[in-house]
Amino acid sequence: MRKTQDKQGGAGAMLQARKHELALSVAVALTSVVVPAEAAATVYTQPVTGVASNDAPGGTGGYNPGYTITSNGGTPTYVLASGDSINVESADTQVTGVSVTSSSSSTVIDATAGNVSINATRDVPATGTTGGSAVGIYASSPQSDPKSVTVNGPISVSVNDKNSKANGSIYGNAYALWADDFASITINGDTTLHATTPGYGRVIYLTGNGSRITINGNLTAESDSNNTNYAIMGDGRSILRVSGNVDLTASGIYPSDNVNGIWNPSVSTRTEIGGNLKLYAIARGSTVMGIRNNGYIGVSGNTTITALGNRTAFGVNAGHRLSKTEFFGDATITVQGGPNRFGDTVGAYNFGGNGGNGYMRFDGNLTVTATNGTFEGDSDVLGIDNNGRMTLATAGTVARLLPTGTKGTHSAYGIRNGMSFTAVSDVDITVSEKAGATYGVLNTGAADFNGALSIAKAAGSTAASHYGVVTRPGAASSATTNINQGGGHAVTIQGDVLTGSNSGGYTGTLDLKLDTSGSWLNGLVLADTDGSVGATNLVVNNGARWIANGSGALAADFGSGSLSVGSGSAIDLAASWGTFAPGSVPAYSLRTLQVGSSAGSGASVNLADGAAFTLLSDVRNGTADKLVFGSGIASFTAQGTQNVRIAYDPVLDDTSWINAGTLQKGTSILSASPIVIVDASAAASGTASFLAAAGLSGQWSGTYQNALVRFTYTPRVSLSADRKQILLGGIDIAGDGSSTSGGGTGSGTGTNAGTGTGTNTGNGSTTSSGSPANSGSASTSPGTVATDASGLPAITPATGVLVAGDAMLALSNLWQIDERAVSRRSEALRLDDAPTGSAFWADTDSGSLKGDSADGRSYRQDASNVSAGAEWRADADQGRSTIGVVYTHAQSRAHLQNGSADLRGDSVGIYGSWNAGGGWFADATARTGRLSDSYTSRDAFGVTSGRYHARASSVSVRAGRRFRGEHGGYIEPQVQAAYGSIGAIGYTASNRVRFDADRNHTFLSRAGVLFGQSFFLGPTLTGDAYARVAVVHTVGDRPDLTASLDGGSLPLVLPARHATTREVALGGRVAFGLTWSAYAEAGHASRTDALAGGWRASAGFRVNF
Repeated sequence: MRKTQDKQGGAGAMLQARKHELALSVAVALTSVVVPAEAAATVYTQPVTGVASNDAPGGTGGYNPGYTITSNGGTPTYVLASGDSINVESADTQVTGVSVTSSSSSTVIDATAGNVSINATRDVPATGTTGGSAVGIYASSPQSDPKSVTVNGPISVSVNDKNSKANGSIYGNAYALWADDFASITINGDTTLHATTPGYGRVIYLTGNGSRITINGNLTAESDSNNTNYAIMGDGRSILRVSGNVDLTASGIYPSDNVNGIWNPSVSTRTEIGGNLKLYAIARGSTVMGIRNNGYIGVSGNTTITALGNRTAFGVNAGHRLSKTEFFGDATITVQGGPNRFGDTVGAYNFGGNGGNGYMRFDGNLTVTATNGTFEGDSDVLGIDNNGRMTLATAGTVARLLPTGTKGTHSAYGIRNGMSFTAVSDVDITVSEKAGATYGVLNTGAADFNGALSIAKAAGSTAASHYGVVTRPGAASSATTNINQGGGHAVTIQGDVLTGSNSGGYTGTLDLKLDTSGSWLNGLVLADTDGSVGATNLVVNNGARWIANGSGALAADFGSGSLSVGSGSAIDLAASWGTFAPGSVPAYSLRTLQVGSSAGSGASVNLADGAAFTLLSDVRNGTADKLVFGSGIASFTAQGTQNVRIAYDPVLDDTSWINAGTLQKGTSILSASPIVIVDASAAASGTASFLAAAGLSGQWSGTYQNALVRFTYTPRVSLSADRKQILLGGIDIAGDGSSTSGGGTGSGTGTNAGTGTGTNTGNGSTTSSGSPANSGSASTSPGTVATDASGLPAITPATGVLVAGDAMLALSNLWQIDERAVSRRSEALRLDDAPTGSAFWADTDSGSLKGDSADGRSYRQDASNVSAGAEWRADADQGRSTIGVVYTHAQSRAHLQNGSADLRGDSVGIYGSWNAGGGWFADATARTGRLSDSYTSRDAFGVTSGRYHARASSVSVRAGRRFRGEHGGYIEPQVQAAYGSIGAIGYTASNRVRFDADRNHTFLSRAGVLFGQSFFLGPTLTGDAYARVAVVHTVGDRPDLTASLDGGSLPLVLPARHATTREVALGGRVAFGLTWSAYAEAGHASRTDALAGGWRASAGFRVNF
């Protein structure tokens, strides 16, 4: 113990104020406050007993060192300096660091100096293992004389009972804090607890009917034991309150028994956590429960629970009918069941049976991940298992439940409810199993989902069966499941929905409202697995869909319920196969869906005006999906017009019908006889009927695309004569001269009984022919066509075809029939004073062009040319003649909409130039070459490529006269005529589309003026600067392209190369003596809708020999 260093003059004042205290105790207390902790930290080896006369220096306990004790209102205060510790170790039956009992006084431990610890270690006696415990702080007292231990300041408490088993009994017990009967422990500061034993471990233990433990600060605790480990356990009427955050670890060391992070076995026990809870529990040999509650547990902050076990595993288990468990912040629960056969794996379980009201509440976002690793034959995995009252209480929050079964044939449940479940929050459920069944929701009580709801089977699940929602009555009560009854929330349910009933007259009722455009049910409406049926009331409105799932003949059983489909919503027999997109058609089969009821009272059907049916068809083979409203439908109402949408038909991928005529006028691909696609003949005792039916234009924004064209299509539908059936007559494809094709003979509202050739009236007049139109035995009533309001083009070439046309235009730009390099060389010759002889020259130009193509498209093209030539000059009468040869290499990169092209060209030519007296001149050039085009396009089918070669040739003649001024200036009027051609091409692109084009001819005429000024910089250095302006008129064939595939052909009409453009250029030349010369030039050509234009730059040199 520290010795007294000084005595302050204030001691007398304090003595006078505390006359009822011992003078020595006051003096010692003053010394401990005033004098800094200069000596080494003290290790106390005897326990605090709360009896000052026993524990003080020289006391009856014989402590060495003894404790510094002061008195505060008669309560002894044990003052510990920074770094001090209480380390008590023995093999006694009970080893405690602090022990306050009925024979003690309530006690205060002053640990405000910090870094104070309490340690209790119970060794194994020399005689062998005996029963007992190691306790850090222990308080016990009767109700008549309650005692308390108060720790002021942060504290660390560690206990270790090394005793384990003897004769099959567990003897070791390690409790960091233990409050018994009516005693209390209060710690005012952050607290660290650790309990270790091969026996039973607790970091906090409350027993009796009035015990209290309060921690005003944060709690960090860990309990490690080989046997049962209840890290925090409160029994009787005990209360645990922690004002701050709790970080708790409960570890069952192998081979451990059960592990509970927090366990309240009594209905009167309370655990209150004011901050966040982070709980990690692992049982390496048996059952694990993160929280196990029969009383009250409330967490004000966020909660994170991880529970890992080798048998049954619960994240939260509220197992009593009177329990109450509340999480006021966000909660994340992760639970893993082990490989041993024992029991379920459950994220959150709430019990309220036997007329009880077990209550569980989540106010924040909730995430539950439950994974079951049990062997085959073991039990289930559940996200939430509720048999009491449970509430997900806050709108706008999200509960995500992910139960996953990894072994065996057991089942996985998102939510299993047996009493009362209410979700105000959004709920997102994803379930997975290896071989058993998966359930999104199984309800045998009352379940209300008032927010958004998503139920899905995990992508990797191999479950034998999957159910979205099952509503099944209990033995003595009916069950109801209400989903989105308030409306306005997104609901997506993958899996069948089932309702049942029992012999006691109890039923299961599902009220399911889908009323947003993104809502759907992807499954069937069925009776329960035992064959009994309850009632399903399904409302599909505001663009929502009921997607029928399964193959072959499908049957829906609504029991005594109802089906209501609103305007813009649909019964969809296509979407369950996947997305039908151009170039990506999933495997599918055509099906029949029976909508009916096995209940004696039957079900009702109400189809609003604008309700739709989405189907698949094969009109050329006379088959399609079929929807039947059967005899189990007791009441049937169809208002206004029912619409039919065809999601896919093989004719959409066909190209044999495509030609110039159908491109303009459209076509109708008709069935040999009407196909019954909706049948209500048996509904409502045979009295059901439809008022009208119409086909909806298009899917995927109203446009479908095959390899040749993009087009809008509309199913041709009508009613049977008795109006009990909706018939499909074919597919109408609109041309670019009308919005829709008509039907049969007469207009689109005609009788659909024509012979297959007739005039069809839509917004424009068209004529179409085909196989016999709707010539079956059934007479038909007028049908109409309902079109989308998007104003999409009726029919246009496909993207791949348009890109091929753009690439062909770019190739035409690459072949320069006006021979610019030779023309620039000819202009230089008229300034060349070198004697007759030979010369070599080179010329390069490059530029960027922009042009227009078909269908309102445009492209940009970067092009460059390199020419090299050799020539021989000779004097002639009053002039000079030059003959030369030239080689040109051209290359270009064209940036196209939805594609690109790499272009190449190589050519050779001869040219001649004659410069006569008086400034007259004439040039002539002839050239031949080979061009190549390699392009790619990106469209709905992916990437398509094409590659081809073409021969090209050209001739050009230019003439003019140069007028020279007195001071080196000159002006040169010029005229030019040229002809060129690109040979016929034919090739097959990578998507099997064949492209063909005839030889293309182009004529060009140019008229312009060259202005220049010569200058002399020295005896051997001369040059000139010039400007050139010209008007160019081009007349050429359309570089039209024909695309064909599988018997169909499509002419792609490109812009006619017929236009007048303007050119301007500025440049300069310089000559070094009579041997070398060089030039540079920049210019621009105007652009029209037929010819590309843009900037160009060129440069070159010549050397004379």
